[in-house]
Amino acid sequence: MTHDDSHKDSGAGGILDSVAARLRLPFGAPDFIDKIATGTVNEVGRRTLYVLISTWDAADGGPFVASAIGTAGVSKIVDTIEDLFLNAVFGKALKAIGVDDIKLRASLCASALVGLGMMRYVATADPIASMKVDELVDVFAPTLQRYLIGDLTE
Repeated sequence: MTHDDSHKDSGAGGILDSVAARLRLPFGAPDFIDKIATGTVNEVGRRTLYVLISTWDAADGGPFVASAIGTAGVSKIVDTIEDLFLNAVFGKALKAIGVDDIKLRASLCASALVGLGMMRYVATADPIASMKVDELVDVFAPTLQRYLIGDLTE
């Protein structure tokens, strides 16, 4: 499935589908958001991580490796990927979940996943790079869960 900039003018679905393509998701971003928001809120962090990590593993690092190859600096990679998460994925997903402090929560989620992706796919730093998906989800899900629905003041 190929997306170009003309989809950005075709409404929210076109923008989200374009983002899904750039994030190497095997489905459109609206479907991804539905997967995050559907089910118990107590498992939203786990669902999000499992889908993202298994998808990126299958794509040999997804947007992280593609961005690293296509740009000169790490800051550009981070800015691009974080912007994709903030604007089209987590902002919409958090609205669907119905939590407060959406901008802060989206920023925390984006920064955590960008860091995880950079360590796993660009720096290929062990033990993160070599962990099985389920192991990585087990250790990282509580952090993402807190950012998504938890108390941010503790």
